[in-house]
Amino acid sequence: MAYPRIFLLKLLSFLFLPAGCSGQMAEVQGVTAFTNVNVVPMDSPRVLEEQTVIIKDGVIFEIGSSETVHVPEEAKIINGQGNYLLPGLTDFHIHLRSTDELVSYLAYGVTTVVHMSGAMNGAPELLYYKKQLNNHEMIGPRLLTTGPILDGNPPIFAGVSTSVSAPEEARRVVAEQKKQGYDFIKVYNNLSPDLLNAITGEAEVQGMSVIGHIPRMSGREQALQQALDAGMAMIAHGEEYFFTYFYSSVDSLLDRGQIPNPDENEIPVAVQITREAGTAVTPNLSFAAMTRKQLDSLDTIFSDFETRYLHPEVLEMWKEQNSTQRPDLERFDKREKAKYVFLKKLMKALNDAGVPLLLGTDASAPGLFPGQSAHVELCELVEAGLTPYEALAAGTRNAGKFINSHVSASEPFGVIEAGQQADLILAEGNPLENIYNASNIRGVMKGGRWFPIEQLAEMRNHLAEKYQGM
Repeated sequence: MAYPRIFLLKLLSFLFLPAGCSGQMAEVQGVTAFTNVNVVPMDSPRVLEEQTVIIKDGVIFEIGSSETVHVPEEAKIINGQGNYLLPGLTDFHIHLRSTDELVSYLAYGVTTVVHMSGAMNGAPELLYYKKQLNNHEMIGPRLLTTGPILDGNPPIFAGVSTSVSAPEEARRVVAEQKKQGYDFIKVYNNLSPDLLNAITGEAEVQGMSVIGHIPRMSGREQALQQALDAGMAMIAHGEEYFFTYFYSSVDSLLDRGQIPNPDENEIPVAVQITREAGTAVTPNLSFAAMTRKQLDSLDTIFSDFETRYLHPEVLEMWKEQNSTQRPDLERFDKREKAKYVFLKKLMKALNDAGVPLLLGTDASAPGLFPGQSAHVELCELVEAGLTPYEALAAGTRNAGKFINSHVSASEPFGVIEAGQQADLILAEGNPLENIYNASNIRGVMKGGRWFPIEQLAEMRNHLAEKYQGM
C-alpha cells in the first residue's frame, strides 16, 4: 500500500512560537468564516454541500447554506473553493520524542494527541508543554498525557515505568499522578489482577480512567476478561488480544517453525465480552503494518521524504531499534505475519459489533512518522474492511466522545456542529469517497487559529534546514 506523504529520548528542543512572531504564529481573530465549503460533519456518513461555517473565539458558532448564513463584517474569510471541511484528527497513541514533531502533527491535520507514557522520571516538561499548547502559547495539537507507566515487579521498562508491588502502593501512585495533572493512567503487562483492580478502583475515585496494555501475570487466557472486569476504559493495541486471549498455541507452533494462526472461531466471544464491558480499543494497525514494512523493505522507510523532518537523534534511534535488529528474527517474522492478518479480521469484527475504535499509531516508533502515521492508520482500517466514514470516526467523533467522557473539564470536539471546538481540516476531495483525500490537506484550523498548508510546510522546512546543520 502507498501511504500519504506530505526507548524514550529526552525531549530535545521546543518550538515556542509566540504571538507576533512573523510568519510563524497564526493570526488570531475573534471571528472566521469558511465560505463555499462542503462540510463533512462526522455525525453520520453525509456531506453538507455549499456551506458557510462561522467560527467565534475558537468555537464553531453557526453552520448553514451559503445562501442563508450571514457573514459578520469583521470576519476573516477563508474561501473553501468547494473543498471539504472535516474535523481534525486525534492520534490516541503517540510518544513525543521532540517538540519539533508537533508541527508535523498539525501539517497532517492531527489536532489532538495523547502521549501514551510519561517519560523518564515523570518528565514534568510534558505537563508544561501540555499547558503551553492548550493555552495556545505554543504551536501544535492539543496534548493529553498519561503519567509514567504503572507496572508490576519487575517492570518491562525499568527506569521508565513506575513499579508497584502492593495495592496500597498502587492506589497512592494513582492519586499522585492525578495531583500532578496527568489525564490518564497507563498500565502494563506485569501487573497482577489485585494490583490492576487497585489501580482502576483508585482511578475511579480520582475521576481518571485507566488505559494501556492487558496485564497478563496470572495467565494469558484469562487476562482479557480480567482487564475488562477491572474496568479498563481502553485497550491500547489491537495486538493485546493476540498476545492474551488468542495466544494459547502461538509459542508451540513457532517452536515447530510454523506460522501460528489464531482460532478465528473465538473472535465472536472476544468481541462480545469487549462490547458488554463498554471498553474502547485502539487498533494500532499502523504499528503492525510498519513492523512488516521494516521486515520486508526497511530501506523504503529511511528513504522516505519525511525523514528530513525527524530530529537526527530520533532517526538514529530508529536505525538502532527497528525490528530487523531482533536476535530471534526468523521466529519473530513468522509471528508478525500471522498477527497482522489476524488483527485486521478482529478489528473489523469489533467495529461491526459497535465497539468504539480509537485512532492511534505509536508515533514516533520506528517507521511511524509524526502526523503521517495517522493517515497510515486510516488506510489500514479501510483495508481491514471499515468504510472511510468508520475509519475517520475513529479519529474524530469516537475520539472526541471518549475524551469528553473520560477527561474532566474537556471541551467538546470531534464533529462539526455549533458549540464544538474549531479543530478542522480543509481537504481537497471527498474523504468519504476515498480515504486518501483526507491527507490532501489545504489547511488546518486548531482552536480557531488557521494554518494554510503553505505556512505549515515552511515551518517544517525550517526544521529540515536546522537538522541538516546538526
